[in-house]
Amino acid sequence: MFHPKKSDLPLHQFHPREQPKLKKWLKKPLVYALTVILLWWIFWPSHSETLHYSDEEKLLRAMDFERLSKYDEGVDKWLIDHEGTVTQGTPQYTEYLKDREALYHSTVEYWDLNDYQGHPDGEEQGDLILLLIPLRNAESVLPLMFKHMMNLTYPHSLIDVAFLVSDCSPDDHTLEALFDYSIALQHGNLSKVLDLEDKEKSVKGSTELHLNYMSPEYLDQREKSFAPPFHKGYDTPFRSVEIFKKDFGQVIGQGFTDRHDVKVQGIRRKLMGRARNWLTANALKPYHSWVYWRDADVELMPGDIIQNLMKFDYDVIVPNVWRPLPEFLGKEQAYDLNSWMESEQGLALAKKLDEDDVIVEGYAEYPTWRVHLGYIRKPDGNLGHCSVIFLILCIKLYWLCVNFVLIRIQNVNNAAEIGKMLTFLQLLRQRRIRITYVMQNTIWHIYELSEDDLKEIAKKERKKRRSGKRE
Repeated sequence: MFHPKKSDLPLHQFHPREQPKLKKWLKKPLVYALTVILLWWIFWPSHSETLHYSDEEKLLRAMDFERLSKYDEGVDKWLIDHEGTVTQGTPQYTEYLKDREALYHSTVEYWDLNDYQGHPDGEEQGDLILLLIPLRNAESVLPLMFKHMMNLTYPHSLIDVAFLVSDCSPDDHTLEALFDYSIALQHGNLSKVLDLEDKEKSVKGSTELHLNYMSPEYLDQREKSFAPPFHKGYDTPFRSVEIFKKDFGQVIGQGFTDRHDVKVQGIRRKLMGRARNWLTANALKPYHSWVYWRDADVELMPGDIIQNLMKFDYDVIVPNVWRPLPEFLGKEQAYDLNSWMESEQGLALAKKLDEDDVIVEGYAEYPTWRVHLGYIRKPDGNLGHCSVIFLILCIKLYWLCVNFVLIRIQNVNNAAEIGKMLTFLQLLRQRRIRITYVMQNTIWHIYELSEDDLKEIAKKERKKRRSGKRE
């Protein structure tokens, strides 16, 4: 049986200390005052009114719509449905905007994102993919880009496409051409339109002279890349096509020399990252399981590239990217220098540079000795950094708020790349995000002539004319 411990002091010796008379006098009024304050807090009308706000009303009252609206200033948007109907500038589109605005302020949707995590067998599971393509002065490569889109064997009905046209030159017609091709694509007759254009093309003089100096193997592969027979879904419309137009202040030229000048890489990549983040934020939906980024100027790639990369079940998957060269320059070259494994020399170099300096791969000014993807000999493995020339990302990256950062981290500005962002570094160290490469899946970027290349070709052409025969 439990017996409480007795006090060490005799009971007759314990006397509680008597309170001062002033505290006794204050005790009751203090209780009265606290009671009055509590009753006022409970029953005062203005307070009771706020208690009845719904969660949605509280959110709307807290949002500064005027401040948020500035991020969409200068935006034009068009939706082209699977029947090729453009829904902007029509009475139906105006009514749609009114309905959408009312919907935003009256509806809360619930999505269980666990149902959209992305599967290695996404085609069988019906995973929806968001294809994102930024465009700038890209009119000349649009036919090539659309041919590759149609050649994708992943079901077109499971792919949403979003284009962002930005900062084009005044005399450029990328937006107009994009409309024409997108409408034909969604009508299911784009292949016929492109065939007619190919037949009507004549030799364009000196702009295609470089083909005379390319390897026969490359020319044969180029000729056969879009030759029939095509897969059965070649002309099938996509689930949807969205076109956005918004400028971000990019003034650096699109020529080879302008774009690749080491001095402009910092600001150029920062603006590219801002544009890509904006496109992601406006096009990504909760039901997308994968995000597929690609440049418009990819020249050769297999039609089943999505399935081939997806099956590796990584968070970020990149193929090997090369580019063809004239035979006098060696026939081919690894193009993607922004996908690499970190080196001790690269980390040491970053510590020596100023905070605003940007390390750019492939330039003599920055000897990092990083191992670039094109020169790795293992068939597949992990990377610490990758570019967005062409890659597929699992949707959970966006759940973890991974995006293209606009600041320099370890002297790498990842406006157009993924890998060195703060959140990403932490997640990589925790092995919660994995970047992998797949060497057997190689895509080819178009060959862009530099000024030195043009001079060399011109020199050879003059030599041909003088000798009166072909080399």
